[in-house]
Amino acid sequence: MAKKILVPVFPSEWFYDAVVRAADIVGTEGGLITFAFCRVRPPDDVYSGDGDGRPGELDVSTNAGDFDGKDLEMWREKQIAALEEARQLLYQRGVSDAHINYIFADEAEHEGGAQAIADEAAAGAYDMVVLSHGYFDDEVLEEESTPQEVAAAVQAIGEVSLVVC
Repeated sequence: MAKKILVPVFPSEWFYDAVVRAADIVGTEGGLITFAFCRVRPPDDVYSGDGDGRPGELDVSTNAGDFDGKDLEMWREKQIAALEEARQLLYQRGVSDAHINYIFADEAEHEGGAQAIADEAAAGAYDMVVLSHGYFDDEVLEEESTPQEVAAAVQAIGEVSLVVC
């Protein structure tokens, strides 16, 4: 039976473990893999490089939702384009572009990554959320949420399976 799988995009080397696991499931059973970004991030080339260790004006305005719509669309496109290596892993396992989707779950009232992922998993009627065990080992943070918080939020839904690979 075809599966609908949500793969949160955590900026980490461990992300690819989750991609491979999701690809193996969809490659065997069919379905859809949706990459969920928890935050729109301006690309590195838009920063002035002040490097003082404090949030810059761009960070503050982005977090406040204060940016040009054209910039937002360009930033989203660049984030999706940056998943080229992930797409190659999917293609190698028989998953085509028709079975790949992208969402940005960051619009929901700045509630944090864990709740945004859980909300999307519930609203989108996903069968499972796939996370890498490496996120837990390295205590990777996404939008101020720990992997444990993400797992707890997904498990609280009750209708969505959590797969940790």
